[in-house]
Amino acid sequence: MNKDDVIRHLTRHVLDKKQAKISVDKVFEIIKHGLVRDGKVVISNFGTFHLKTARPVTRHNPKTMEKVQIPAKQKVRFKPSANLLKK
Repeated sequence: MNKDDVIRHLTRHVLDKKQAKISVDKVFEIIKHGLVRDGKVVISNFGTFHLKTARPVTRHNPKTMEKVQIPAKQKVRFKPSANLLKK
C-alpha cells in the first residue's frame, strides 16, 4: 500500500479526494515535525516512529576499489505496537 492507496481508501469513507490528500499530507507532515522536534512520535495502538543515528562507515567502490567514507546520518525506525501485530 502506498500514499495514493491510503488517499483512495479514505475517500471511500469520509472525504472527497482533494480533502483526503490534504489530510494524509498533513498527517505525514505532523509525524515529520514530531521526529525533528522530539526524535520520537508515539501513536497509541499503532506504533512508535523514532530517529536513529547511523554511524559513519568506510566502504569501497567496487570498480576502483577506492575507499569511500560515508558520513553519519539520521534514519527513521518504526516499532509496531503489540495491538498492531495481533491478527
